[in-house]
Parts: sequence; structure tokens; C-alpha cells
Amino acid sequence: MKRIKHIINLTIYILTILLSIAGCEKDTEPSLLPPSVYTGESSDITRFEAELWGTVTPHPKAADIQENKVSFIYSNHSPNLLENVKTVDAVKAGTNEYNVHLTELEAGKTYYYCIVTDCGKTSIKGEIKKFNTISTEAPSLEVSTNGNTEYAISLTGNVTDDGGATIDKQGFVYKLYSEGIEAPTTENGTNVPGNTGVGKDFYAELTELQPETTYIIRAYATNSASHTGYSEAIQVTTGKLLKPTVNTGEATDLTAQTVLFHGTIVSDNGYEISECGFCYSSESQSPTIDHPYVKVESITKEFSAKVEKLESTKTYYFRAYARNEKGIAYGEVKQCTMPEVQSLTVTAPVVTDIMIETAHVTASVHVPEGSSVFEKGVCYSPTVLEPTTNETTKADPSSGTDIALSLDELQEGTLYNVRAYAISRDGTFYSSTTQFTTIQTQKPEITAPEVSNITTTSASLSSHITSDGGASVETKGICYSQNSQNPTIDNSAVDDTSEGNNIQIELDDLEEGMTYYTRAYARNKNGISYSNTTSFKTTAHYKPVLSGLTAITINDDNATMQATLTDDGGLAVTECGFCWSENSSEPDIDHDSKVKAKTSSGTFEAKLTGLKYSTEYHIRAYAINEKGISYSGYLKITTKSSTVPTLGTLTTSNITPSTVDVAATVTADGGAEITERGFCYSIDSTPDADHSKKVVVTGGNAMSTVLNELSAYTHYKIRAYARNKNGVGYSNTVGITTKKKDPGIDDSAFPDKQ
Repeated sequence: MKRIKHIINLTIYILTILLSIAGCEKDTEPSLLPPSVYTGESSDITRFEAELWGTVTPHPKAADIQENKVSFIYSNHSPNLLENVKTVDAVKAGTNEYNVHLTELEAGKTYYYCIVTDCGKTSIKGEIKKFNTISTEAPSLEVSTNGNTEYAISLTGNVTDDGGATIDKQGFVYKLYSEGIEAPTTENGTNVPGNTGVGKDFYAELTELQPETTYIIRAYATNSASHTGYSEAIQVTTGKLLKPTVNTGEATDLTAQTVLFHGTIVSDNGYEISECGFCYSSESQSPTIDHPYVKVESITKEFSAKVEKLESTKTYYFRAYARNEKGIAYGEVKQCTMPEVQSLTVTAPVVTDIMIETAHVTASVHVPEGSSVFEKGVCYSPTVLEPTTNETTKADPSSGTDIALSLDELQEGTLYNVRAYAISRDGTFYSSTTQFTTIQTQKPEITAPEVSNITTTSASLSSHITSDGGASVETKGICYSQNSQNPTIDNSAVDDTSEGNNIQIELDDLEEGMTYYTRAYARNKNGISYSNTTSFKTTAHYKPVLSGLTAITINDDNATMQATLTDDGGLAVTECGFCWSENSSEPDIDHDSKVKAKTSSGTFEAKLTGLKYSTEYHIRAYAINEKGISYSGYLKITTKSSTVPTLGTLTTSNITPSTVDVAATVTADGGAEITERGFCYSIDSTPDADHSKKVVVTGGNAMSTVLNELSAYTHYKIRAYARNKNGVGYSNTVGITTKKKDPGIDDSAFPDKQ
């Protein structure tokens, strides 16, 4: 067999050389001599990995410097390695030997592969071979116990092999063991999920099991390939139940409704007794603590308990029980039959001579033949409708069947319930209830307070006690509160120590502007009573109230504002005015510009100055009193703009050697008040109002004057002007020449000199 394999490999080798020569052959001797390649067998195959091996042997005549790049190609789709092929560079493992470790393969797949080397521009492939990755399968597991009790088993599972896929679910399955039973599965057993632990371990505890019971158990795990694997089945028996051992004694001391049960604790079986007693039933012959039962207070080896409120002539089944941490154990069941009742009949009490603290009570007892009375008397209570001997009781020590008693130290004006009673062997028997009320004086009656002289911190209150309730008044006064509409002396209170039925109180240290609720009160021995409530509010001062913010005039750099002080808050206003801002819609006097008004009452106004032209401002009125500062809502205004004045055409007339009449009109003041107007003139240059001669005129916008003291036969330039805060506006410039003087006797004979 090895020889055949060798022959096959040799044949493949020769064919590879021939194919390589044919691939590299040219008309001339090839420059690169092809190597021989051989694809080895795969090894170390798992579900996701494999090791590939092969050889590349250089041609004997190849130059030493000739090197070949070696790689492996593989695919699980194409047996011919023509499509869906992956390439992995080979790692040199020895002389002419190469290998590669493939990872991230798919489980249960067939892979085709071969070794590849370069030969110039041609690749030389080895023989194509194949291998199969290991398929996924069910996980393998082990199971062990960590201990068990009467009711639980602790388990550990371990996944020894995940079956080639991720474990999605793991746990334990179990069922009751019997001979020949099949091992449990997730389909037919009880399933308990496992909690992941260290490594591949997982844990769980089977609970609510039966004591001294054998269970068959297996660990299981399901992987992402939906394969479920199981461990070998194990059998585990829960622990022995160690409840106490207890005996039931005989019933003694029977009456018609009571009996004394007895029991003995034989052994606690190694666990402390936490509870013991007796359970009983007239219906069930196997009573448990789900039926009526009684616990004993002190746990001793010999124990007993009295049971009451049983039914006469009825048979009861009873047994002792004891509890430790392992559970409840019961003694044997016994029975007893209750005797007939020795009953007594008591008549309803008759109450007479009722006073404030005393009353007289009588009744009688009917005693049947064969019965006897151990005690008789009455019991009474102001709160219990059917009082028993657990309430206040007074026994009648006399012999016979009659009851006659005086009750004292009663509460005044109180309704009492009273019953007569008699005690026989079988219990206490009561009459029906009789009610009576002791005489009581009343609490005082008072009128509601009247309030006067209210200030910010004080008020006067008066009231009158219309009735003292038949008892002396011990204290009286006024109580008050801001919060409670029905104040008591537990709130604020002021006593009136004067004699008589009048109440007069001055309340001070009150809070300004607050509502107070007041009641008059009076106390006698019957308690304290209160009048109806009277409320009042102390005077309040507050910040001023403003309204009616308007702009009277809006100019370019000023505006006149007006507002009204509608309420001074009850205090003198020390300052009011206006504040403004370009940026804030709520200007205030601490951070923004302000102006004070001259008056601090009624309607006030003030002029805002220093404003910017054509600018939007937010303005608020403000007022200050002792309580603080308040502001109106804001008003938004935009200032106007102004320029220098504008003048009409300048006219001249009546030119003489030394004078000329001039006239002009101010056609617009530029939006600002004109502070100066007139005419300016100059011989050499264009005249202006600041540097040339001028004549200032008064009057309206139409102005005229005479320019005097001019030089004869001289050329003048004249302009009208008007000045406001923005500067000077001018008319057009007019040039004139004054006339020559008329010649005189002393004048030169040359006219051009005149």
C-alpha cells in the first residue's frame, strides 16, 4: 500500500514538473526553473481549526538566489478551488517544508486545499486535497452533589465539552426514583435552571423535596446548535426528618366550657423545641394546628394548657404537638366529652338615687337545682356597652340571691352601662345591660370676641361669659392663631385675670398685614369651652403702587414722562421718578439712569435728558417708601433726531455807501430750539457766525435788519444764519458792493479816489 502511494506521489511530482516546464517554456531557455510542489496531509483538525502542510523543492539547476513565494489556498465551496477561495501565506517550517494554521472554520464542513508557489508570472499548485471539520454535537456534562437536607439537594454541573457551540441554557432535571425508571429529561422531569459559576461549572439547589425520598437527577446543557446533552444520572436520597417526639396526656378539670390538656415532650431529636401546645376539634378526628389550637407560654418536658369557650355536651378530639426547626410533630389523638352547663339567670339591674358621683343598683339571681353561686355583684363601664368582670366590678358579699349595691366615685355627667353578674362552676353569667347617666354641670358659654383698635401690630378684643355652666370659672381669656380657624389654648393664648364675666384683652406683637382667628375661652371643673371664631386682619403697609406711565413729549435727546402714584402703601413716599435703559426691558435705579420727580404724590412728571438721537429706550416709573421700591410696567419710546436749522433765500436792498438792508427766513429749526439767529458778513471770505462780523436779531423765523458801518464802495459777502444745539445753519451767500460816497469840497478831484 505504501508503495502504491509512493508511485502515485511520484507520478504527481513528474506531472507537476512537466506542467511547470510547459507553463514556463518559451522559444528560448527559461530564465526561471520551476520547483516541485507537494500538498501534504492535514492534521490537528477540530471544529474550527486545522493544520496544513506541504513542500516546495527548488529545481536542481535553479540559481541559489531564486526564491519562491509559498501559500495555501482553501475553500469549502469549490472542490477545484476555482471560486470562493481564501489564501493564507505559508510559514516555513524546515528545509523546503511549509505549514499554516487555519482558524475560524465552520464545524461539520468539507474543505479543499493545496499548496501554491510562484514561478515568474505563473503559479504552481500542488495536488488538491480535502479534510472535514468536526461536526457540532450535544454537550457533555458531569454532575455531583454538594450536600442535602430533608427538603433540598445542592448540585454542581460541569460542561466538559460544549459540543462545538455556545452553551445557551443549562440546569438540572429530576424526578422521583423507582426501580427501572428512565432517566429524567427536560421533557419529562422537573427542570431547575443552573446559576453560572467558575469556568464551566454551574449550580442549583432542588427545594421543596420530600424527606427520606430518593430522586434521580441529571445535569443538562443546550448549545446554540440546539443540541441538548445530559450527564450520567445519579440517585440522591434526602435526609431523615428529625421532628420532636411528643405524647398526649389525659384531659382533666372539665367544666361545661373549659378543660385542661396535658402533654409530654419525649425527645427533641437534637433540635431545640421552639413551640408546643395542643390542637383540638369537635369535627376532625386528626386535629392539627390548622384547627383550633393553644400554645403554652413556658416550654417544659411536662406541659399543660387550659382551653376555654368550648361547647357543653360536645365531644372534642385533641392531641399534643411540638415544633423544632425540622417541623411539627403530633402525639396520639385522644378525646373528651364536655359536661352540661350549670347556668344561672340574672335579672337586669334597677338603678335609683342617681347623683353626680353615686347611684344605687339592685338585681337578683335565679339558681337552678344542683347549681351554686360562687360570687355575685355588678360590673359597669362608661365605654363598654356590655361590661364584664374585666371592667370595673363591685361584688355583693351578702348571702342569698339578691344583689344590692351603692356605686360611688362615678364620673360626673357620664353615661354608664351596668350589668349584674353571678359566677357558677361553669362560668360567669350576666344580665342584660341597664344604662344610666350621672348628673353633670355644664361648661361655660361665651360670646364670640369683638375686635377694635386694629393697628399693624395690635388689636383690642372683648367677650362675655353668658353662663358659667353651674360651676366657678377658673380661667378665661382669648386664644388666637394665624393658621387654625378654630384656635385653642394650645395655640397662642392670653388669660384675663380680672373678676367677673367680662373678658377684655389687648393683643400686641402681632404681624403686620396678617389674618388672625380668635376665640374666647373659659374653664370650669367640667373643662374648657370656646366661643365661635372671630377673624380680623392687622393693618398692612406695602410698597407704592404706580400706574399711567405715559410720554408727554419725545425729543431728540430728551423726553418728558408722566406717571401716577395710585397708592402710597400706607407710608410716606420719600422719592419717585423715572429710570431708563437702552438694553434692559426692566431698568432699575441701581443699575440704570434715573431722574427724580419734584413731587412725591399724585401725578408726577420729569424730564429725561442726555438721551441719544433715534434710540429706543425702556422706561419705568419708580417710587420708594419705607417698605422698599416698586416699579411700574415699562414703556418703550424712540427718540427723534435733529439737525442744524434751515434758512430760505437771503435778500438785500437799499444799498448805501455804509449800509444795506438784509432779510431772510428760518424755514426749519432742525428739530431743536434755535438759540441765536442773525446775519454775518465779510470782505475777504465766506462769512460764518463764529469768525466774521455778525448782527444778532431777535424775533420769529422771519428776520431782517440793517448792516451798518460798512465801508463805501467795498464788496461784501453776506449770509443769514441760525444756531441750535446741533450747530449753525446758513442761507445762500449774497455779494454786494456798497456805493461810493458823494463828493465833498475837500475830496480829491479824482473820482476813482472817492
